[in-house]
Amino acid sequence: MQALMERKTTREFSGERLSPQALGVNRPEGPRGRPGRTAPSAMNLQEIDIYVALPEGVYLYEAGPNRLAPILARDVRAATNRNPAAGQASACLIFVEDTERRAVPPAGTPPPGVPPASAPGAGGAPAGGSPTAGEVDCGFIGQNVYLYCASEGLAAWFYSTDRQGLAKTLSLRPGQRVLYSQAVGHPARR
Repeated sequence: MQALMERKTTREFSGERLSPQALGVNRPEGPRGRPGRTAPSAMNLQEIDIYVALPEGVYLYEAGPNRLAPILARDVRAATNRNPAAGQASACLIFVEDTERRAVPPAGTPPPGVPPASAPGAGGAPAGGSPTAGEVDCGFIGQNVYLYCASEGLAAWFYSTDRQGLAKTLSLRPGQRVLYSQAVGHPARR
């Protein structure tokens, strides 16, 4: 209850670095033999990848070995949002949906809530304004990050981001799409 009460958006960061333990897997094995994750995902697809933008570069968080794999040796934190506060955060998480992980039943019809690749809105904004399973799963992850930050006295801010610009910067495949970003760090001292 304390973490729920302390959960809030903070857009002022001190720039102090986060400890490596701030990221991690909380279960060695979850459903279907995959590493356990704190956030649920539709049919345990685990279709959201988390790219971690730090001052020295961008890393892909690999849950299984619990490590950061280098992707880009460039600071892109400020590129995740027009508000300068994003560039001051210790880390900016970039949530990327890998649409190739969507399970398609043998009959060729997509699971409920997941548009087929040729449907209007597939790979971009969903048709009719309904969120995709990936967007919902991303929301679960973002809320868990907020709660973790509240429990550790850290600041967090979940926001819309430059989807196309970041996809190009990160050299994403056509089946990947940037959904949102979340800045995390130590709150600014007043």
